[in-house]
Parts: sequence; C-alpha cells; structure tokens
Amino acid sequence: MSLPEVARRPASREVLTFLAVGGAGYVVDVTAFNLLRASSLLGGGDPLFARTLAVIIAMVVTYAGNRHFTWSHHSADGRRREVMLFTFFNLIGFALSAACLVISHHLLGLTGAWADNISANVIGVGLGTAFRFVTYRRIVFTSRPGPFVSQAPRVLIVSASMAAGHDGAAHELARRAEDAGYAVDRVDFLDLLPPGVGPLLRSAYWLQLRLAPATWGWLLPLLDSRGGRSLVGLTSRLARRRLLAACHPEPSLAISTYPLASHALSRLRLAGDFWSPVVTFLTDMSVHALWVAPGVDAHLSLHAVPAAQAQALGARGVEIVGPAVSSAFGPWTESERRDSRNRLGVSGRRPLALVVAGSWGVGDITHTVDDLIDCGLVLPVVVCGNNQQLLKSLEHREGVIALGWVSDMAGLMAACDVVVQNAGGLTSLEARQMGLPVVTYRSLPGHGLTNNKALHEAGWATWVHDREELSDCLRHVLAQPVTPATTGDIPWSRLVLDHTPVPT
Repeated sequence: MSLPEVARRPASREVLTFLAVGGAGYVVDVTAFNLLRASSLLGGGDPLFARTLAVIIAMVVTYAGNRHFTWSHHSADGRRREVMLFTFFNLIGFALSAACLVISHHLLGLTGAWADNISANVIGVGLGTAFRFVTYRRIVFTSRPGPFVSQAPRVLIVSASMAAGHDGAAHELARRAEDAGYAVDRVDFLDLLPPGVGPLLRSAYWLQLRLAPATWGWLLPLLDSRGGRSLVGLTSRLARRRLLAACHPEPSLAISTYPLASHALSRLRLAGDFWSPVVTFLTDMSVHALWVAPGVDAHLSLHAVPAAQAQALGARGVEIVGPAVSSAFGPWTESERRDSRNRLGVSGRRPLALVVAGSWGVGDITHTVDDLIDCGLVLPVVVCGNNQQLLKSLEHREGVIALGWVSDMAGLMAACDVVVQNAGGLTSLEARQMGLPVVTYRSLPGHGLTNNKALHEAGWATWVHDREELSDCLRHVLAQPVTPATTGDIPWSRLVLDHTPVPT
C-alpha cells in the first residue's frame, strides 16, 4: 500500500499526524536542550537542568499541535482536565527520558555530548513517544463524539443560501423529518466558512449571473477539473471546524442539499470523524460531477433522468424520491383561483403567464416579456425576486404585471395558467405539483441549460427554442390539462438504519 493510501486511513492518518507533531516537538526539544546545555548562563552545562527546560518548551508546542491537528475533531469541553492530564503524562514521559539520561550519564559514566543525545533524544524520546501516544489517545483527548444514540433522533440538514432552490428543498425536508418524529437542525454551509468568505462567494455568484451569465456556461465544466476539485477541497477544509461543531452531538442522519456541503460531510465521513449516514438530496434535474462525493452513503433524486446521471458519475445508493416541494403547492379550487386573480386586479378569463427567473431575477427577462406581449395570447405576470432594477423597468409598462419578492408563490400560481421559466429550478417543480404547464424559454447558460434539458427529457417542461415556436407552444400547453403531481416520500428510517459506514 502506498503512503498516500495509508495516509487516507483514519487510524494511520492519526498516527502520522501525531508523529509529525512529535517531530516538530522533537526538533524544538533537541535544539533547546543543546542550546541550554552549552550556555553558561542557563544551566551551567548541567544536562538535567537543560533537559527539564527543553521538555517544558517542547510540551507547549506538542500540546498545541495535538490539540489543533491530531485530535482537533475531538471536542475540548474539559480543557482544564485535558491540560492537566496532558502535563501529567508528559512528566511521566519526561521521567522515562530523564531516567535514560541518568543511567547513561551518572551511572555508566558516559558524559560526552554524543552519549547524552543518544540516551536522552533517541532511547528516551522513543520510549516517551510510544507512552504519550497511547495515553493521549486513550485518556487525554477522549471527548470524541462517537455514534450518537438518542431517544429523540436528530437529523442535520446542511443547505446554502445561494438563490432559493437549496434552501427551499432544505425547508421542506426539515418539515417532513419533523413530521416523521425527528428533531431537526438546519445550518447554512456559507455560515460554516470563515467570516466574510460565505458572503463573498454568494456575491460573486450573484454578480456573475446578473452581469455575465454566459460565463457560467464555460466555468461549470472547469469545476470538474483538477483545479476545480482542489478548490472544492479547500472549501471543505475551511468549513471543517464549524461543521464538526454542528455535528456534535452526532445526529442520526446528515442531509446535504448543496454540493460543497456534501463534499465537506464526505471528508468527515472518510476521515472517521463522523459515523452516521450522510445523504445528498440532488436538488437539480441535471447532475454535475460536483454533486457526487465519495463519502456519501445515498443520493436522493427527483426523477429517473438525474438518477441515471448520478449513477453514471459513480454516486452511491441512488434512489428516486421525487421533488421536495411544500404541500402548499397543490390543486386549487375555482374559488381560490378567482380570489387570487382578484388580488392581482385581473378581470375576465384572459390566460396569465407567470414569468420566473429564480429569487435573484436573472436572465433575459425583458426580451421574454416582449415576446410574450407580441404573441398576444397571455398577460405576463413577472416575479422579479430581489432584482429591483428589473422591477423598476417593468412595473409601469402597459400589458405587464410586475411583482417583486413574492412570499405566497402557491397563491400566485393559483391565478396563473402557465409558467415560463429559464433555469429549471424549484419553481418548475412547484408548478408541476400545482398542475401548471411549464415552458422553458431563453434558458440560462450552464446549469440552467442542463436542468432544462433534463426537464424536457423527463416530460416535465416544454422547451421553446426560438421566438417562432412560442405562439404555437403556448396555444398547445394552454389547451392541454396537466395532472398535478404527487409529492415524493423520504424513507427516513431506512436511511438512518440501512447504510453502513463508508469503507476507508
């Protein structure tokens, strides 16, 4: 077995890290010992005095290294106890080293510098190192959260506030888990990163989609390159400490709705720092390689199309469970439809086309509205989300109903007859559950394009590729009733109980 393979094994990695920390302490110890032994001011050349001071200095270095590297994944709730035990066993280790020096220097009469170093820094350090590793691992750093069993099983859901799709799925999964009798903790992956990093990533993504959406089309494949995987690994390491804190006490199940969160949980799983099953809920209709992490036990998919893509990428435990859409999105009555249209100020029976572009309102929405108006078949109702610039450009335009952030999207959908979208995101799934036809038009590049291809392949949306097709498509979908979809079920108990630890 190669050294990299050995280093990936949790126990071996712990030994190697301990030895690396010990090596650093050894260098400090030897250097300090020889400097102090040679000094006439400190110790007067007495090797025992030099040995004592050198060990104290090295002790500080090794404690910090073992606390923050070797056993950083162990909680430090009893820090005073930990320091006391660490000092106690270090003194015993020092006694072993000093005993070797006393025997060689004073009993055997080997008083040369070379003999002192052999006895103290080879034989003594070797015995002390073995003793310290055993006692540190078994007694000092023992507050490691093992497999957590509780009368109230807990589910940890890790999402990310990158637009609304990941959080929307997480919110619904949390509701279903609570209905199934689980306690739920939700964390935002961006909050697990060092201060300022999460908002920076969110702002960069927002600016890219707002100002240069075409760049996402060529950037997305680069995330599967060696450089992209290195960035993913760096992000996982940056989130490690706070993610470990979120995982303590250890939940019965961890679910990720965001690719980078899946990789961070995967690393904890493979390192042996997290024992419970890890599940990725694939919120997208198309599966990029970034979604698949080796330490994840199961991947829950919306449909057979993304399930097949995930399996082709090597995903473990792929299972089709359907979209995680709130039960508020369901069939409506004629009375509810009438009330919703009245709130919009719409009279008569003119069809309404709900135009959506995600919570950030990105894409070529203005030209989409122009084309819908030119068709003369529908009245566009545009949800601009957080895009205030788009809202200002449309709110006074004749023949358009422009809305900002909408909290009751289900109520708004009840008034509409068709959804026109560009990203293949959560709203497409909500519309399908409401029984509304979905039309894809002026698709966003990158994941928008791949999601919309998958929606079309699954039969969940009709893709209009150009302006000439738009009128005929609208006539067709408005004339064809759509059967509302049913919500999927999450097999909570089986996910918690059936998945065995990932082999390392």
